[in-house]
Amino acid sequence: MIGNKIKGLGEIVLRVNDMELMKNFYSKTIGFALMYESDTCTFFKIADGVGGHTQTLALFAKNNPTAFSEELKAIKPEHTTLHHFALEIEKLDYEEMLNFCKKNKIEYVTEVFEWVKWRSIFIKDPESNIVEFVCYDPEI
Repeated sequence: MIGNKIKGLGEIVLRVNDMELMKNFYSKTIGFALMYESDTCTFFKIADGVGGHTQTLALFAKNNPTAFSEELKAIKPEHTTLHHFALEIEKLDYEEMLNFCKKNKIEYVTEVFEWVKWRSIFIKDPESNIVEFVCYDPEI
C-alpha cells in the first residue's frame, strides 16, 4: 500500500486552449503566485508542500508537443477524465469566498457533504474546468 505514504497534492495540470485568458484568471481572479512561464506552459504556486516541494497548478498549452514523455504519447487531451479539482480553504474564509464570488459576479454553486463535514463552493474557470474551494466544518 502506498496510500499511507502520500502527504499531499503535488501538482494539478490543466490542458488549456487560451493560455493568456487562463493565466489571467488564475493569477488575477484566484490570486495564485506565478512561479514560471514559457510559450507552452505556466506554473503557479498553490501552497507550500511537503519536504520543500511546492504544490502547483500548471497550465499546459494543448498544442504543447513536449507535455508528455514518449511512453505517454497515447494520452490524448480530448480523452481527459478530469471532473474537478479542489483547493482547501479555512472555514473562517468560506464566507469571504462567497462574498468574493458575489461581488465579482462569478457564478458559483455551494454544497455540503455531511458524511465528511465539508462545505464547498464550486466555480468554473474560463475554459469550464470546475474548481472547488472546500473547508472542513466540524459543526456540520
